[in-house]
Amino acid sequence: MLSQFIFETPIPSGREAVVTREHATSWSDLREQAEWILTNYRGVAARRVGLSFRPTVESYAALAALDKLACDVFLFDARLPWEETRRLAHSLRLGALLTAAEAGASPDFHVHELPSEARWSGSSSVTILTSGSTGEPKAARHTWDSLARPVRRGPDHLAPRWLLSYRPNLYAGLQVMLQCFADRGTLAVPDFDMDPPSIAQFMCTAGVQFVSATPSYWRRLLIFSDPHVLKSIPLAQITLGGEVIDQPILDKLKQYFPKSRLVHIYATTELGRCFSVSDGLAGFPASYLNTVLHDGVELRVQEGELLVRSPNAMRMYDPYSSQQASATDWFATGDLVDMQGDRVHFVGRKSDMINVAGSKVYPAEVERVIRIIPGISDVRVFGKASSIAGELVACEIVPEQGRDPETLKEEVIQACRTQLASHQQPRLIKFVDRIDLSLAGKTLRSKTS
Repeated sequence: MLSQFIFETPIPSGREAVVTREHATSWSDLREQAEWILTNYRGVAARRVGLSFRPTVESYAALAALDKLACDVFLFDARLPWEETRRLAHSLRLGALLTAAEAGASPDFHVHELPSEARWSGSSSVTILTSGSTGEPKAARHTWDSLARPVRRGPDHLAPRWLLSYRPNLYAGLQVMLQCFADRGTLAVPDFDMDPPSIAQFMCTAGVQFVSATPSYWRRLLIFSDPHVLKSIPLAQITLGGEVIDQPILDKLKQYFPKSRLVHIYATTELGRCFSVSDGLAGFPASYLNTVLHDGVELRVQEGELLVRSPNAMRMYDPYSSQQASATDWFATGDLVDMQGDRVHFVGRKSDMINVAGSKVYPAEVERVIRIIPGISDVRVFGKASSIAGELVACEIVPEQGRDPETLKEEVIQACRTQLASHQQPRLIKFVDRIDLSLAGKTLRSKTS
């Protein structure tokens, strides 16, 4: 499918395919690089191949060429240490690893041959490595059809300009790329280490119109960027996903970008895109449950957990993955939900649950209370080990500039006392300059000792 977008469909004259802060690459240059790789790397055709994937023209050209060569491609984050990449490649029984030459060189890739290659699947596929509960990545195998099925083509004249906020090797990053390239748009790629003010300025300079990002990414952008720069970005659509989306972030985005369409997309690496909501309200309509949605997705709730059956789902976990799927076609998402009238609200991840002396605490529920307190810019709630209770509720808070931390701390304690049960109340409160995010742009939930 990616190969069709790059090799076979008409190229828009003079249009940029990828732009960075320092460089712009046209669609014709992207195709030329893909054709060069296709011609020079036929030795990896119809094999299990790892690609050290960066958000660069060379990597996208290589991915299109490997699709054309009918490879089983395994996407590795290029920032992963080489020894770890090689170890994972061995454990997955890959036949070769492709790593890019130094920046500024031609689209050359080093081919590292590996022993003990497993059998090729028989057709082109893409395997996404995503975090597992054991720390060993799960290897979710998609076809290009399953990845591209959620793509919605726009009018030919639209020429959308998308920001890449996600790592390119993850499901969300691939979706942004496919949506952008399907419409012959321009992918704006910020430097990985850009701070929020620089990202906002880059978005403005690049004329970004479409952004898909996590709520945590959006909060950081709103907190630390110049409001005048933000309001100068010509955003047509804002998409949120990957985490619990609360009403305050939706309202804040609407305040900053009143003309932009707000969309909440629910998707996972294993299930693909499941559904979207664009009514500006947190959660999703209860009418989505126990029916077949327009694209064939089905949802149900079992013991408070959202279960999904999706035609956009992965084909399988790779046979050499650290995890294998159950026999049922209903997939337990690990996302907990709560019915409130005709609305279904997300409570949080099962894996994020804090166990306080046998009582369950979900960080998102505590964060909802703290986040709406005047003077709070951002908050992270997590579990901290306790020899008495097993775990305690802890939180990190980013205060608004000029607010006295001690006064704000008392307000947080009082709000939590009146609105939360005793076991939900934070026992440890720390003020920080910013909340750290994971590689996927999500708030880190790692429990600390």
